[in-house]
Formats: sequence, structure tokens, C-alpha cells
Amino acid sequence: MSIRHGARLSPLQAETVWTLEPGVLVETRGKGQRRFPLSGLTRYRLAVGRDGRQRSLLLTFGRRRILIVSQSYQGPGRFEDRLPSFSTLARALAAVGADLSPKARFGVARLEARAALTGMIALTALGAIATLAFSLSAGMVAVGIDMAARMVFVLLLLTAALPWIGAGRAFDPHDPPADLLP
Repeated sequence: MSIRHGARLSPLQAETVWTLEPGVLVETRGKGQRRFPLSGLTRYRLAVGRDGRQRSLLLTFGRRRILIVSQSYQGPGRFEDRLPSFSTLARALAAVGADLSPKARFGVARLEARAALTGMIALTALGAIATLAFSLSAGMVAVGIDMAARMVFVLLLLTAALPWIGAGRAFDPHDPPADLLP
């Protein structure tokens, strides 16, 4: 018996169907098909949208990633909620993935905080480079190096915090959170 979930991701794509076969996740989009052996699963991240209804699941298999969504596109601004089949597939993937890939990490994604911190890092780096460049062009080398060094120090602190910010709470793959996967 195989478990299936399908969703249309955009108006220009055919419906994508994810099927859990014994030990393999199969993604079918139109005529194309990709196979992901669950023994290669390294990360399982479950995310909840801002509205609380939309769910998405990001699976990582080494360098390959696959995104599974709970809502299917119907038209501009209209989505069909397919949470029951999504929850069934996500629960089965967690249980089977944990059995076949014991080193895989299972958790809840916190994407907004990580994206905001990454943006702050980029702006701080850009500010340090601009400060150094403008001070060099104005002939104030010592002041520019001093200010850029202080900004780089803050940049290093922000970068050091990035791994902890991005890590959501972990959960038992054989008992996923009921509030996220009803």
C-alpha cells in the first residue's frame, strides 16, 4: 500500500504528486519523476505558515531537497486545503525516515527569524565595506579601519548566533506534534 498526497504548486505547473512507496519517496510532476530513498534522509523540517493553516515540509537528502506543501493552487488568491492527506504523508515519512535513517534530524522550522538575521548580516557586511571604501576615498584610513573593524566584530557575533536561531524545536519522529499534523 502506498500513501499519496498531491498539490498544484503554481498555475504553470501540472499537479505534483508525492507517493510513499516501500523505503522510497517518489515525486511525480507531469511526466517527470524523481525518487528519493529514505535511507538517505538527513533533515526533516516541518513549517507552519503565518495564517496557521498552510503547512510545508522540507526534506533534505544530502544535497538534494524536496518541498511538500499542504495547499493546492486553484486560481489567483484561491487555494484548496489538503491537510488530511498532507498530515498522513508527513507522519508516515517521519516514522519510516526515522527507521531507515537513524541519524536524520527532525524538527520544526523557524524560517522568519533565520531570514531576518541573515538579512542583518548582509546589511552589516555591506555597511562595513561601504564605511571602509568611503573613508579610504576621503583620506581617513585609520578612522575607516577602526569603524569597519567594529562592524566586522558585530558581524562575527551575528554569524555565531545563526545556528541557534535557525534550529527549531526537535520532536520524536514516531510521535509528531499533533498541533502541526492533525
